[in-house]
Amino acid sequence: MDLPAGYEKQIEDYREKHEAVLLRSLGTGTQGTVFTAKNPRQPGLYAVKFHLRKVAYDREVGVYLRLRDLEVFEVCGHQVPQLLSYDDELLAIEMSTVRPPFCLDFGGAYLDKPPDYTPEVWRDWREEKSDDFEDNWPAVEKILDEFRWMGIHIADVNPGNIRF
Repeated sequence: MDLPAGYEKQIEDYREKHEAVLLRSLGTGTQGTVFTAKNPRQPGLYAVKFHLRKVAYDREVGVYLRLRDLEVFEVCGHQVPQLLSYDDELLAIEMSTVRPPFCLDFGGAYLDKPPDYTPEVWRDWREEKSDDFEDNWPAVEKILDEFRWMGIHIADVNPGNIRF
């Protein structure tokens, strides 16, 4: 399996430490790379996300811990992956897999306060996201409002991580 550049040692260390078999890549983004995985000692498949930057890892783990504490399994009818485990040493997060409709990828989320963007940046962000989601934008706004109510401010939103 070809591994994304920069992740080779981290992934190999994870495989060895967790006795995991990585099956296929689910994608690589700005905050990390995700694989489906299995462990011969546990039933079922799960997803594992690897981060290169601790700040993004810490933010994402914080969001998953908040979702776990609030017992959030879905938002506005969209499934949310459930935190299974995390490894601070290897910057790896294990989570359940989900099928559409879903909300996932919280590496670009902020807890308890939104990013410090100027009003102009927020305006441009809304215009871009409205164009990206087209007719689904009003539903996405409701989803984002629900997350904000939980103290989770999602800045990295796209049709790949909020899917209908």
